[in-house]
Amino acid sequence: MTLLERWQQLVGIRPEEGRTVGLFFLHNFLLGIGTILVYVSANVILLENNPERNLPLAYGVAALAMMGASKIYGHYEHHLPLQSLAVRVLLSVVVVTGVLGVLITLGHSVAAAVAIMAGYRVIYLLTNLEFWGVSAVVFDVRQGRRLFSVISSGDMPAKALGAVLAILIHHHSDLLWLLLTAFAAYLGALLTLRATGRLHDVEVKAAARAARTQAVAPGLRKWFGDSQLVLTLCLSLTAIAAVTTGVEYSFFVNVKHKFHDQASVMRYVGSVLVLTYLLASLFKLLFSHAVMNKLGIRWMLIALPIVVLASLLLFGGLWVEQVRESTLLLYFCGLYLLLEVLRRAIFDPVFLVLFQPLSAPERLQAHTLVKGFYEPLGMALAGGLLFGLHFFPALSQWAPFAWMALFMAGAVYFLHRTYGHYLTELQHALSRRFTNHDEASTPSQGWAEVSGNKQNDATAKPSIGPDVKQLIEALTDKKRRHIAAEQLVQLGQTAVPELAAVLQTNSDDALVRRIARVCGEIRVPASRQALVKLAQQPSLTRREVALRALRSFEPDVADAPLFEDLVLAEMQLAQVLLHGQADTADLGLHRALDYELTKVQQRLFGLLFQLYSPQTIADVQRGVAHAARERQANALEMLDNVIARPIYLGLQTLLEVMPIREKVRVFDRLITSNLAAEPIVNTIIRCGETTFSDWTISVALRQWQPIASLAKELLPHLGSTNILVQESAFEVLDQVAERRPALYQSLLAAHPTLTSLRMSHHATTSHIAAIERVAVLKNTALFATTPENVLSSIVPIMKEVTFHDEEQIFAKGDLGTSLFIVYEGEVRIFNGAQQLATFCKGDFFGELALLDAEPRSATAVTKGNVVAFRLDQEDFYDVMEERSEVLRNIMRVLCQRLRRQNEMVR
Repeated sequence: MTLLERWQQLVGIRPEEGRTVGLFFLHNFLLGIGTILVYVSANVILLENNPERNLPLAYGVAALAMMGASKIYGHYEHHLPLQSLAVRVLLSVVVVTGVLGVLITLGHSVAAAVAIMAGYRVIYLLTNLEFWGVSAVVFDVRQGRRLFSVISSGDMPAKALGAVLAILIHHHSDLLWLLLTAFAAYLGALLTLRATGRLHDVEVKAAARAARTQAVAPGLRKWFGDSQLVLTLCLSLTAIAAVTTGVEYSFFVNVKHKFHDQASVMRYVGSVLVLTYLLASLFKLLFSHAVMNKLGIRWMLIALPIVVLASLLLFGGLWVEQVRESTLLLYFCGLYLLLEVLRRAIFDPVFLVLFQPLSAPERLQAHTLVKGFYEPLGMALAGGLLFGLHFFPALSQWAPFAWMALFMAGAVYFLHRTYGHYLTELQHALSRRFTNHDEASTPSQGWAEVSGNKQNDATAKPSIGPDVKQLIEALTDKKRRHIAAEQLVQLGQTAVPELAAVLQTNSDDALVRRIARVCGEIRVPASRQALVKLAQQPSLTRREVALRALRSFEPDVADAPLFEDLVLAEMQLAQVLLHGQADTADLGLHRALDYELTKVQQRLFGLLFQLYSPQTIADVQRGVAHAARERQANALEMLDNVIARPIYLGLQTLLEVMPIREKVRVFDRLITSNLAAEPIVNTIIRCGETTFSDWTISVALRQWQPIASLAKELLPHLGSTNILVQESAFEVLDQVAERRPALYQSLLAAHPTLTSLRMSHHATTSHIAAIERVAVLKNTALFATTPENVLSSIVPIMKEVTFHDEEQIFAKGDLGTSLFIVYEGEVRIFNGAQQLATFCKGDFFGELALLDAEPRSATAVTKGNVVAFRLDQEDFYDVMEERSEVLRNIMRVLCQRLRRQNEMVR
């Protein structure tokens, strides 16, 4: 690993994000240099004469100038593309810098200093709006959590450099050189912005969303927008800005009282600023991301006001004790340093993340409103209070700390409310735009609802019909299963004891799946308990079935410990699978393990439905599967704030794209496993079909090298009812008999029936092996992107059919109910005498018949002898009921074909 890669890993930058983060860091660095140099220029003049009066005056004038600038910016934000607006903002900043240079050249009065301070604040606001506006569009909420602290740290070294220059400033003539440097820095930021525009699409793209259930009162929308999140953010930042201004004022004034010489003042102020910005920069880069992951957004938000409030209350003790002036100066320096480090390294990155769940236009408007109006409002309030206290010397010593403490207490309250509104906005971002009320209140729709009967309670009694056992037996009959299921649902609680008994004792997974679905429709406590017991069975397939049916029920707090234990078991399995992926070089086994990890994710979500709000988990699960990156990020962020931290970290690791070794490290930190390490192939063969899918077991068997102590693990697979597992197991047995006769003889001595089993298997083996059938499916365009673990479920319904030369497979007008896949030979498709197409090995035809039985639109005739596989609609419906991935893939391919045909017609 290179030094750059180690650094990126340390600060949370992923390889594909490196160039983008570098551009934003450089952009912010250049903006920081320009802004701090203007700031130094203003303070050099302001601290010369009566800062107790001039600083509050400058704060008030600067606040008005910022509000005016934000109004202009907000106007163009609605009328210009973001990229164009950002360029114009930087050009405007260059012009304002030139105007300030003229002011410094022509006048050194207090009025000029106030004008320069107002110009600095306007530049600060415009560069802030431009930088974070572009950042908010380029990065999603998850990237914001990781990267906002990194890219925003670019201005910290720049400001430290500016503070060093402040120490060196002795004459007004030096200020012009500072402004010229700032001028060049802004031009460099403009070039960096253009490079970012070439790398990313910096445009605001609005996505339609549902109406908010909790919006701001109509009378307040003019001032705060439609979101309550923005309202509380505005009030919070107003309070924090007022306190920040008050602390800065106290620091500057007390330094001025201690050091009357202007050069000494600037050296002291500059030294504190250097230390502040360096500490903030180091904390942002090295600790901010880690602290956010450790504490979460809630505590990161209120850390600043709580710590500063405690520090302000400390002043009361110092004032009562009448400590020395030097001690007070040290206190003011420490308070200023603490506030700036907390604000820049902790509060600002989290504050900016809070806007990300809003839609892109709302996000930018809200940031402009908060930073352009309410932050200056807080500064203006502080300036007015400080200016008024200037005329009451007796109050000016303690009164500022009293109102600052009140403002910080208000900030704690509003930021607490802000976190709740943040979660609401995440939920709103994930919710469906159009939702049927019944669908939202009912997790699943079953047979009883389809038939129009919605009475599933304990009092529901059937009028006529067979007994429960006969209805359960009818569930295995394709023609009667739906009617039987409806009648069982109508029986309600009466049928539950028999259904629960079958769930616990029956070995037919298909029957168990149908009964679990029936129990999910009989929404009584007894049926829920039957499903909970099913979820506790060793078979993970049955656990998945039970969790799917349990979505019809509300979570029960009494069962929480049970489901938490199951979550831990799933996390431990994920740890084993990740270690297996990291240790294997075989691509086929790696893909199979990847599928098993996907199933772990699905079961984890099913368990979360029983531990947390089902609606929230459903929105999150839809969000992480969504194609839009921003929706996925909002879903993960929501998950981070509602579930236990260890569970979230594990699930996030499974969902996000990262190196497998990094995933292993995360799980090893989360879970301390007492299991002895063993090769993943041995684990798969030992656990078998209770834990893994048939394809994964088949892949493992083909790679297994059995030894004497483990050879007995092969026996359960030889007797498997799954044809793929059984064939692979007998293939291993044949290899043992051929290559390791001593081991085979020892097995035969312990299990004499192996010879007859082996002969019987080879006598009944199909012409085309199950593994070859999976390969045939994988090589067709219809199933090319479907995992082999899913395709193996189609193998049992693949009927091998043969045709002779010039034999008609079906004729135009015949009712089509089957799909054909060519294995050997050629098939020609005719419309009358016109040949439409020719299909060879790996091609398929008749696919529409799988979904809709309609007359064939053409005739299929063989050319030479043909071997093919036929998939019948009725059998395929059974597979799709169990494996929805199959249906999704077919729909995708059919849509692609339809688009191509439409393009040809156009």
